[in-house]
Amino acid sequence: MSEPIKYRLESFFWRWAQRRSPRASAVTLRHRSIYVLPSKAGLGFFLAMLLLWLLGTNYQNNLILAVSFMLIALFLVAILHAFRNLAGLRVEGLPAEPGFVGERVELAVELTPARGCRADNLLLALAPELEVRADVAQGKRQLVHLPLRAEKRGWLRPPRLLIKSYYPLGITRVWSWVHLEARVLVYPKPLPASLISASGGGELGDEGQRLKAEDDFIGFSQYQPGASMAQVAWKLYARGAGLHLKQYGGAEQESLWLDFDAVQGDVEQRLSGLCFLALKWHRQGRDYGLKLPSGTLNPATGDEHLHRVLKALALYNLPETD
Repeated sequence: MSEPIKYRLESFFWRWAQRRSPRASAVTLRHRSIYVLPSKAGLGFFLAMLLLWLLGTNYQNNLILAVSFMLIALFLVAILHAFRNLAGLRVEGLPAEPGFVGERVELAVELTPARGCRADNLLLALAPELEVRADVAQGKRQLVHLPLRAEKRGWLRPPRLLIKSYYPLGITRVWSWVHLEARVLVYPKPLPASLISASGGGELGDEGQRLKAEDDFIGFSQYQPGASMAQVAWKLYARGAGLHLKQYGGAEQESLWLDFDAVQGDVEQRLSGLCFLALKWHRQGRDYGLKLPSGTLNPATGDEHLHRVLKALALYNLPETD
């Protein structure tokens, strides 16, 4: 079969399959979207049934015919149980944790069987080599985390999800394609970087401030709840003097800024460098802001601020659709 014809046939099939199971945040599997065929073992089983039937017919042997009819009945019952294993299964995509470019992110999926039923030996995969097995007990819900490669920043929409099973005897393959309305936010890959003065006035330190001499230190003050742990005078604390904060003058009092124009490289290299510095300053408990050509985030601290900064970096110059 030539490549253009093969491509058109595949394109037609997937359009047909998507119409039968449209994209949604939660999908319940019905007969329109469940497919059953013999597995490789099932083809051998079917061939054995056919040979026994031919032998029994040719030699008029009732015992062989009875065995062949029993195997045929077993095969039909296996088809029914295989279909029932997926019928009524509810698949819902849940909010996923963000990740970084080059890592494996995970799409959270919740499986709920039909009332009074269970779902056994399920195999779920967003890619053929990343299968996850799940068993859902009757009346229970099962949370499954499906790995997915993050190859570029921004919103990652997962491909169609394959749900299949060889239950109950391995001679049938039942499967369904599910198109979930879900997405995962992918941050830029953190790469070590340093800041330079955007105005050409000299080099900046990792903190985004002009480098100062050590005499910028001006003394100690009483510890205030919520202060940065990096500012605590641990040597004084070790000598039994209690918790004090180190105070600095000059640039140390200024806010820290992740400035897009103060990082060298192309757009992706700059975003990766700013991502690295944001993570570093967050670990140090520092207050920092973000300056991008598209907008500014005021200095703050905490996990929520870090997420806003990384989200702004991830979606820079990309369309953000909710």
